[in-house]
Amino acid sequence: MTAQIAMPLIVTLIAAIWFVIAITSRKVNSGTSKLALVGGVLMILVGILIGFVAILKIPISAAIAIPIFVVIILEFGFTIAYVGRIAGGRVSQRAFMAGVLVIIACILIGVVMMFQPWTLSVFNLGFDFVLISLLLFNVWSHVTPRLQERK
Repeated sequence: MTAQIAMPLIVTLIAAIWFVIAITSRKVNSGTSKLALVGGVLMILVGILIGFVAILKIPISAAIAIPIFVVIILEFGFTIAYVGRIAGGRVSQRAFMAGVLVIIACILIGVVMMFQPWTLSVFNLGFDFVLISLLLFNVWSHVTPRLQERK
């Protein structure tokens, strides 16, 4: 699948996920619903911009790349806020620490894979491991574990 087809599909999928979250949380938590609705609308706007760039074969410039980058950063912030809202106080201390340790282990595995001297494909996979693990760590660090009761 080419990048011209893949990017609009990915953006549409992310927008659809945000809209489903907005619809399902509408009656339970209106703040989450509004957050998800804004996230979906921003992704639709990015999809339209990417579509115009692909159809008109416009060379990518700062005027195109910077707004897309800003929206991606906002979407990541929305994701952090959403995960913090739905998982905050619901995860046990033990599960939270297990998540932290798994993420740190993935970061270390990715670093080892990046610095191995044998093959480039393992380097690329190691880079992906580190990138995804760091993004997950950013999200997971905003989850508040459930407080333990004192005995």
